[in-house]
Amino acid sequence: AITAEPKIDGLSLSLRYERGRLVSAATRGDGQVGEDVTANARTLDDIPDRLKGFAPEVFEVRGEVYMTHADFAALNARLVAEAGEGEGAKAARQFANPRNAAAGSLRQKDPKVTKSRPLRFFAYAWGETSELPGETQSAVVAALQEMGFQTNTVPQFGLGEPLMRRLDTVDGLIEHYRRIEAARAGLGYDIDGVVYKVDDLDQQRELGFVSRAPRWAIAHKFPAEQATTTVEEIVINVGRTGK
Repeated sequence: AITAEPKIDGLSLSLRYERGRLVSAATRGDGQVGEDVTANARTLDDIPDRLKGFAPEVFEVRGEVYMTHADFAALNARLVAEAGEGEGAKAARQFANPRNAAAGSLRQKDPKVTKSRPLRFFAYAWGETSELPGETQSAVVAALQEMGFQTNTVPQFGLGEPLMRRLDTVDGLIEHYRRIEAARAGLGYDIDGVVYKVDDLDQQRELGFVSRAPRWAIAHKFPAEQATTTVEEIVINVGRTGK
């Protein structure tokens, strides 16, 4: 059995809980040492300060900080309004895309600024643990939902079905990939593919890792988005040398 879930295009974050209470939050960094953003992470509504019904000695939750398209547009509009007059000032204050907006907002020196930004968090994995609330990938992620996190094991943003599925055939995985690809434009946040993972945790441990990449998981990326544009005007200029 293999799980299939959307690959969120955001900023990776690790949350360390000790006896059920949040003690630290760090970005991925170089994979060994990340940036301490604990005070900022505490301001996100999607990150519980204390886990519900599960309090092992150590439990590290991993997921993605992101921003919805609507929240991103509203934030940029607010930043433009605060910048005042002048196109240069307006351009300097705007974020290029939701991922950059999420990363910049989480890394603010003042947690009050982070709190004012519409950040969200999806939990989908774990790191160091002294105890796990399940024996499969799907069971643990479902337990993360029960602990107080947002996950793709339940319908989100008005969607009729969970975007994380447990499937038994390759054809089923590809069919679900196509389903997520078709729903991509209406999700309201950025994803760039689907991640497949072996569901059984004992099999995951047996398969192990190659360097830092797991043998039991793979990302199936979407092709680049394409659109048709119209050339409305061509302006010819004379350069400094007369060309």
